[in-house]
Amino acid sequence: MTALVPELVSMASDPSVPVSDLLRRALVAAHRLGVPELVEWVSSELNGYTGEVPGYRQIRGQLEAMHPDVGPMPVQVRGKLGDSITLIDERGSIPELEPLSKEKGTLHRHFSSEQEMAIMGAMNVAIRPHLAFTTFQIRGIVERVRSRILEWALDLEGRGILGEGMTFTLQEKQAVQQIHYHNHFGDVSGSLLQIASHGSSQSQTNTAAGVDIESLRGLIDALAQAIDGGQVSGETSEELRAELGTLRAQAASPKPKWEVIKATARSIKVIAEGAAGSLLAELGKPHVQTLLALASGAAVGP
Repeated sequence: MTALVPELVSMASDPSVPVSDLLRRALVAAHRLGVPELVEWVSSELNGYTGEVPGYRQIRGQLEAMHPDVGPMPVQVRGKLGDSITLIDERGSIPELEPLSKEKGTLHRHFSSEQEMAIMGAMNVAIRPHLAFTTFQIRGIVERVRSRILEWALDLEGRGILGEGMTFTLQEKQAVQQIHYHNHFGDVSGSLLQIASHGSSQSQTNTAAGVDIESLRGLIDALAQAIDGGQVSGETSEELRAELGTLRAQAASPKPKWEVIKATARSIKVIAEGAAGSLLAELGKPHVQTLLALASGAAVGP
């Protein structure tokens, strides 16, 4: 059977393989390796973005107005308004964008009613405006996603992390936990994929104190008890042991990286609820929920 990572390299290198199929295979690899930042990025690319988008998904459009006699006409709006309204955050899923990327031509996007009123006021013309952009720009987004998966798979392959028999060994999973891809997948400040952004160090330091540190230690103790007590076994045990190693490293660090802790807690929550059984979910879930609430800035009751 083909090893998972070399197969991923082969698929990403082949332009005839749809990026949607490539993302689904990458999702399998990311889950089996326990890489929460990649799981989150792949899921966003497959399902579309609801929040901030990576930088490669920001494209510049041409502001136009549809004249009833001459058709679309270029429009200029000077100042900050003109700069802001022509920058598009493309949130569509790759399954939606990929067919568009293979077409030729121009795409149009209309504004909200509030934006339309502001633009028309700046234009001094009562003609409905829209943004025009090309399918070539959409193709650039799709191909950037392909390139990121290829780069990730090549990096794994170069480190000897192959996934023989479509599974990964405990040593391979532990090796991946030592790799911090930072914003390789997202490249946007404040993104959920940003492991240690420059502007977030203060909030991470503040969050990793007091009750949240106690929650972190409680989750570590719960996981260790479940694993050492034989309440989980096989691949699930290996996955959780790798996540446990990450949490212990962060708990021992003088400056814990809160985004790493948050992503690891989210991964543990998925494993516990989906595969590890009700007992492990009962042991770890309260601590996981506390960590996720603190990481998102939500209030935590007494």
